[in-house]
Amino acid sequence: MKKTFDELKLTGNLPSPAGVGMKILTLTQKEDFSADDIAKTIQTDPALTGRIIKMANSAAAAGVKVITNVNDAVVRLGARTVRNVALGFSLISAYRQGGCKTFDYQGYWSESLARAVACQTISARKRMGAPSDAYICGLLSGIGRLALACVHPQAYADVLARTTPTTSDLELAGIEHQAFEMDHRELGAAMLRDWHLPDPYAHAIETFAGNPADDPANSDRVSSMLRLLLRVSSAIARLLIGDASNRPALWPQVEVWAKEVQMSTQEFVATCDQIAREWQDWGKTLAIRTSKVDPFTDIAARAAEVSQQAVEQVACTADSAASDDDSDSTPATVDPAIEPLTILAIDDDPVCLKLLLTHLKRTGHTLISAQNGKAGLQAALEHGPHVIITDWMMPEMDGLELVKQIRRIELGKDIHILMLTGREEEDRVVEAFEAGVDDVVTKPFNPRILLSRVSSGERIVRLREQVSTDRRKMEDQVAELAILNRRLNNSSNTDVLTQVANRRYGVAELEDQWNKTQSLAVIMLDLDHFKLVNDTHGHDAGDQVLREAAKVLSANVRKSDTVCRMGGEEFMVILPDATPDEARTVAERLRTALAAHVIRHGSFEGHITASLGVAVRQQGMEHSAALYKAADEAVYASKQTGRNRVSFAA
Repeated sequence: MKKTFDELKLTGNLPSPAGVGMKILTLTQKEDFSADDIAKTIQTDPALTGRIIKMANSAAAAGVKVITNVNDAVVRLGARTVRNVALGFSLISAYRQGGCKTFDYQGYWSESLARAVACQTISARKRMGAPSDAYICGLLSGIGRLALACVHPQAYADVLARTTPTTSDLELAGIEHQAFEMDHRELGAAMLRDWHLPDPYAHAIETFAGNPADDPANSDRVSSMLRLLLRVSSAIARLLIGDASNRPALWPQVEVWAKEVQMSTQEFVATCDQIAREWQDWGKTLAIRTSKVDPFTDIAARAAEVSQQAVEQVACTADSAASDDDSDSTPATVDPAIEPLTILAIDDDPVCLKLLLTHLKRTGHTLISAQNGKAGLQAALEHGPHVIITDWMMPEMDGLELVKQIRRIELGKDIHILMLTGREEEDRVVEAFEAGVDDVVTKPFNPRILLSRVSSGERIVRLREQVSTDRRKMEDQVAELAILNRRLNNSSNTDVLTQVANRRYGVAELEDQWNKTQSLAVIMLDLDHFKLVNDTHGHDAGDQVLREAAKVLSANVRKSDTVCRMGGEEFMVILPDATPDEARTVAERLRTALAAHVIRHGSFEGHITASLGVAVRQQGMEHSAALYKAADEAVYASKQTGRNRVSFAA
């Protein structure tokens, strides 16, 4: 997975916190950071500055002094909250839209925000770790889906076409793995590790969507807690973003999680009400779509009014209707060259703005408007227009400052900006172009001249889109080649019969881990009396024994361990960063799991046992082959002393 992730990283298309978000994320991982350090970093992003100050003032109680600077806002909100806002804002601002046509970017962020708020709220109420850490984990728990949509836009659209509204996260992961040799859970965990976020975040994101009964037995406390929070919060998030008429049907599925977090029904209802309110508040702060939610007492009451059979019928009907609506509302595929542009018109004079919009309607493009620079900046962040036409002289924020701020953010680099001004002095025009304006039109404007300038801007936008399309096609080709390379690599490193790593990969991985860590252990195991199975029941039965043995071994090792088939009935397990006691524990778990597993194939029905040998890296060992040999000799000792046992290398 490490090599695969490095390949994806080299594409340059993986989502990552942009600019200030990454700086603050890095800064807050140090123990000696200060509020002043964070404030200085935030001030380089005007849009984020405004949100932080607004949030600090909205959090203030009555009579508390209104905050006007970032330093005070950071002190009032706390470093972790500021980090969360910066990380969320930088990711959301940069990835509100993308090249994957069937990926619902707005819906993705709305659900991610709902999950994040739910994680934070439940964490605070039940004292389950740090609420701000739970928020980050919830927000990023689906980041792998966004990453696949960014790196493989067309291929991921094909993946989504194979899903339905009822497709589970695990089913989606299976479809993704068929297409990319990886899934969004593995990729999301790798991204969090690459951002140097705590490993329990990555571990929880990688495993929370599975069956709780299948949770790793050796999970640390933080990972287990985050996994539970993500499961509860995901159920609540699905309810919040779903259709209002379907919420009573979903409520029983959500309510079962109240017991898991040790909440009474009354407390859980109150918690869900709080989550809904905070989700809507955060949505306003981060400009993310949310929806109105009735009090959860009403939702619970409506759910209780109908029988379970009626609830299931309502859910089925709602799902069917949602599916029909989706298919009806899907826009027809249109040549991008004739799709209308989005034009944002900004002027503080209502008469001038109305006149401007009247003339622009003749272009056939989609129009939005704002009556001052501050509102214009907000509209630009929310809608991502192709063209902005703005007046220069406006209150609160003039057109020149608006242009400067738009050009500072990634979203604004490709927007074509046309400035309206009543002053034609050479220095003023030069100042406008230096600030980032693409064209200037004098006021009062000649409609024909204005529309011709808009038409000229449209040609530039279309050219940029064509370049972007061509680049995406080339990136798609590179991405497809990467998938083929990964499949070829996996094929060359995978044992065809058992689908675990083969000898070639095992030898290379052992050498790699030998060079990385001093705490390294190896378990060698040999299936007992395997030749008798082949001779008595045939090679088909022997092959099935090998396949099922490999499955049992893979299911009972740690996430970081590697199971390899070395040949015949011999397997090796590589355990990086394992103490002698941990290695012994894993080996004994493997032995008992194999002995307890019943295999049925043709005339064969019974158990298979194994002789295991464990070796741990010692100071006198000069190379990895010595460790392998020590474990192999320990297997021989197990064979000699009765089989179905674990021996430890001396």
